Amino acid sequence: MTDGNWQAVTPQADWERIDRTTDAEIERQEIADLVEDALELEAGSLTALAARLEVSPASVRRWRRGRVMPSMAHQQRLKRLFAAS
Repeated sequence: MTDGNWQAVTPQADWERIDRTTDAEIERQEIADLVEDALELEAGSLTALAARLEVSPASVRRWRRGRVMPSMAHQQRLKRLFAAS
């Protein structure tokens, strides 16, 4: 913004980086997004979500950051949270 006027911005995408994105990276991001959505259902309480999924809060934190993937059983539990809501 200059002198109170808006300036046009050309959207830019790093297509090379997008093309290099692996399926595993996409899957980790999908799980991280699912954890974020589940946290909203639990009013932002990581501890409550962890208790509901029967895991430690540290596990949920790692899933949320995309550091590790939850087991298939825990992925299914996460998805069931939305089916029940």
